[in-house]
Amino acid sequence: MKKNLIYTIISAVALFFTSCTIDEATEVESNGTFRLSSDKGTFTRAANESTFSGGTIYQIYAVDATDNDFSKNYLKNPAGIGPVTGTESEDHASIQGIQINKFNGKTLNFYAVTNSTEEAVNIISNGKNAPTCNIQYKADGSALTDVMWAKKESQSYLNSGSIKLLFGHTLAKLNLYVMKHSDYKSTTVTLNSISLKDYPNGALNMQTGKYNLESSDARNHECTVYTGTQNITPTAEVVKKDNIAVTPMIFPTRKENLKESDKTNHSMWVNVEVTIGGQKTTKEIEITSTLAGDAGSTPTTKEIPFEFKSNHEYDMIITITKSSLIVTIVPRLYDWIPEEELKEDDEVNGSMTIGGITWMDRNLGATSGNPLAGDQAWENSRGYYYQYGRNIPYYINTKTDKYGITYALSNGNWHLKESMPYPHVPGHMYDEPTTENSDMAQKPTDNENFNFCYGSSNWNSTSNWNNNNEQPCPKGWRVPTSDEFKLIIPATAKAGDIPFLLTKTYNGNTSKLHPDNTYLENENNDPEKNSESVYVGVKKDIWKETTVGITNSIYALKRKNTNKAYFLRWHIERSGIYKIEDNKCTGDKGDPYRNVLVISRYPATRNSTLSQENVKDAAKWSNPVEQIKLPISGYIHIGAEHANQGDTNYPALIYSGSEAVYWTSEDKHTVRMKFAGDAASNQIMMYSSEIRNNGCLIRCVRDTKAN
Repeated sequence: MKKNLIYTIISAVALFFTSCTIDEATEVESNGTFRLSSDKGTFTRAANESTFSGGTIYQIYAVDATDNDFSKNYLKNPAGIGPVTGTESEDHASIQGIQINKFNGKTLNFYAVTNSTEEAVNIISNGKNAPTCNIQYKADGSALTDVMWAKKESQSYLNSGSIKLLFGHTLAKLNLYVMKHSDYKSTTVTLNSISLKDYPNGALNMQTGKYNLESSDARNHECTVYTGTQNITPTAEVVKKDNIAVTPMIFPTRKENLKESDKTNHSMWVNVEVTIGGQKTTKEIEITSTLAGDAGSTPTTKEIPFEFKSNHEYDMIITITKSSLIVTIVPRLYDWIPEEELKEDDEVNGSMTIGGITWMDRNLGATSGNPLAGDQAWENSRGYYYQYGRNIPYYINTKTDKYGITYALSNGNWHLKESMPYPHVPGHMYDEPTTENSDMAQKPTDNENFNFCYGSSNWNSTSNWNNNNEQPCPKGWRVPTSDEFKLIIPATAKAGDIPFLLTKTYNGNTSKLHPDNTYLENENNDPEKNSESVYVGVKKDIWKETTVGITNSIYALKRKNTNKAYFLRWHIERSGIYKIEDNKCTGDKGDPYRNVLVISRYPATRNSTLSQENVKDAAKWSNPVEQIKLPISGYIHIGAEHANQGDTNYPALIYSGSEAVYWTSEDKHTVRMKFAGDAASNQIMMYSSEIRNNGCLIRCVRDTKAN
């Protein structure tokens, strides 16, 4: 359940600006006095970024939500065309200078832009239709200004108080790195300049926050982003000018559903001038990626423009070789979700997610944060797979089913060639897995092999993800520790026995550990040392108002008898259209369904209790404070189990839909979740013996110190 950050303020409280609408006689409930404030939008749901500087200019529209008529901005009196300008207050509590601040019975949509400076954006009115902001490179060749956009729709008197406009970047940002190939190990190589070819201008739509696509649009504007004399080493180093990192902003790719023919207009080009052994030379390369799609057993080799996205930050690693220029693009930040807002929760330590840890709303590399929104959303929520200690993202080639859903093939524990992993690195998108014992790359800036390794663990055995500079999560995030996962996951298999299949042996006889309709497990030193948790498992439909989803449920009281106590519930929901009778986790039908582990948190107190007797009423289970949704997206197994297509040993995605494995920052430590099948090893639990070569998912946690 999403909980908006809305502070309800009694109208008698002094505002930062004066209400002066003509309808003074209307009662407060319909007027709905409001105050606008700002925040820098972030790409996940529960992390606050730095504030704007005092005096920052915002240009804002408030239009009627019933028709989005931009010729009537209700921040004006009378409502009229054009934006209203406000400024960031010095105490960052509000946007000042907004004179009209009542709803007057209307439901309003708010839209705003800012340059993050005291300079106004050039906005072009378009009558009733959405206006556009004219963003362009200047004639002097200077870089683009960082234009940010925000929306807050369907606001009414119920939102009286502070309405926070979350701003996200409309452009993409590049972090430039440069290195030389080992061929030049003993040769002096100097960087002289870097130029990019980009769109010369763009019309930002105020309603959508996207740049309008015109048939004449082409990346044909050459912009020099660096000039100087920087020595190039065999190790990737930041491109700097006057000791400041070079981080140009560029336009996002405007066209969607890119084709090979779009390279002419929508590919970015990188031009580099270097001096090699005293001789100047120029190298140029087009930035493309491999076309994804239903390639069957023969991968497609078509190239399309690399798609840069708004509000994304990319590492661009430029490698100088003897024969060519190699550019590797690594996404660092993931898309901002305007609908997701900061949360507050005064009942459990305030402004927190589960257990005081802020969790990213999606898997690392996923383009969807809501796996329950449908079949395609579930597939898009999968993200990349990683081998422990390596920052190379891996994907599974996709197919398209009869419903038009693009999906990654998985078939129970049968290893299929169509389910093999490939590195998501431009130029290496179809490098097949290898058992070679040559040096394996740990990150895309390395010169070694990018292939998925299913032989011996032949990358640096001392490497781990405890070092914030060496782990795969984007800046400001990191791989969670085992202790952090224990805050949201059952500590042991017996506590997380969601299918009631765990067995015990007594006097040589084996039986189910939890044969009844409910079970109770107490765990000490859970979720941390000197802490206690209690777990209650409940079979589905024992109590209609208690169990939800498609499986049994587990309930927990974590940090029992403390002021930091909280309740959790684990249950599994299905996303998509497949019928229940299609569910198979082994055999010919494989895993033709898409399931999600939903983790819900509820407030508790020092005096809260949980037992088999009171589980039904221990908390308001239908009203969670917040949730984390983990897609059960399988994992890449390195063995040869049931290899049935001629090969006896290759890695493949297995159990997609019924099992998933998530890495922690500690070697061999993972979270395993499995609920289907008839094996006694199906639980939600912490695991400490993972094969580091397996490909597992990552869910990052917030850490502002992580680079």
